[in-house]
Amino acid sequence: MTKEELYGATYEYELSLTHEDGTGFIVDCREDIVKDGDVLSSEYEEGFIFDDYFEAEKKLKEFEDRLEKDNKKIFITNEVKTLHHVLGRKIKPKENPSLWTVDLNARFKNVLFDCTEDELEENVRTFVVSELGNLDWTYEKADANVTKTMIRS
Repeated sequence: MTKEELYGATYEYELSLTHEDGTGFIVDCREDIVKDGDVLSSEYEEGFIFDDYFEAEKKLKEFEDRLEKDNKKIFITNEVKTLHHVLGRKIKPKENPSLWTVDLNARFKNVLFDCTEDELEENVRTFVVSELGNLDWTYEKADANVTKTMIRS
């Protein structure tokens, strides 16, 4: 763009926080050059992907604070927060892995898995398929003092 085309134009920023299954929480910053209400150009300045909503929200706030400090015009869209308000659900922090002990019939006792509870069933299924086929199993929180050499991730 020439200097003449940019004369009188302003820079506006759209910050967004979205979520995509399989990708995570996405924070984007788009810079628009606007003149007389028309967008002359639009370009994504930066983008970040997070596993945890609260980390993504923190990055969104960092963008907002930086742009406000520079007196920029900002539009913010937090689709995740809006969706959770509409559905009435709480946004949960990312769960940290725990150590789980799993009993698979009498053949395998105290097989350890280091993962979140949400990941545990899939990890057990993978282990069972690779080792034995389908089995019934139970689980409970493991003793943290158990030797780490027995842990399966």
